[in-house]
Amino acid sequence: MKALYISGSPRKNSNTDYLLKITQSITGGEFIKLSDYKIEPCKSCRVCQKIGKCVIDDDMSNFIIPKLIEVDVIVIGSPVYFNNVSAQTKAFMDRTWCIRGKLRNKIGGAIVVGRRYGIESAITAINSFFLKHEMIVANRGVCGIAFDEGEIKKDTEAIDSARKLGERIKELEKMKG
Repeated sequence: MKALYISGSPRKNSNTDYLLKITQSITGGEFIKLSDYKIEPCKSCRVCQKIGKCVIDDDMSNFIIPKLIEVDVIVIGSPVYFNNVSAQTKAFMDRTWCIRGKLRNKIGGAIVVGRRYGIESAITAINSFFLKHEMIVANRGVCGIAFDEGEIKKDTEAIDSARKLGERIKELEKMKG
C-alpha cells in the first residue's frame, strides 16, 4: 500500500502534522507539507479539459500530482481557518481538477484541527473533495481540538481517532485486494 499524507498547515510542528503522523505510523507512507511547495491557485482557464493536464508549471503539476496518481491512499490534514480548510489545502484541492477520474477508488482520510468552531465544515470540505474524485472515504474523519503548538497532545480522543483511521485504511486496503 502506498500512502501519501498531505499537511495543509503552514506552521512547523503543527498540531495537524502531529495527528497525520500518528495515522502515518499505522500505515506507512510519505508525508508532505504543502507550505514547502510552490502551488499557484487554479486560474480556471479550463485548458486542462482539452489537453488532459494542468498548464501551470509549478510544484503541484511537477511533483504533487504525479504522487497523487501513483498512491493508493491520500490522507489530507488541515487546520481550521475561518470555518474551513486552510488556503494551502484549498489551493491544493482546486488544482486537482485536471486529474478528474484518476483518483477514483483510492482511499481518502481527513484530519482537521481547530478550536471548536468550523471543524465540521473543514471535514466536510475534505470529504467532499474525496467524493468529487469518486474516492473511498475511510471514515467520517478525525477532529482535533487545539490551537497552541503541542496542545493536541492533550486531546486523547483525537489521538485515538487518528490511530483508528490508520487501522480503517489498512482494513479498506485489504478489502480492495
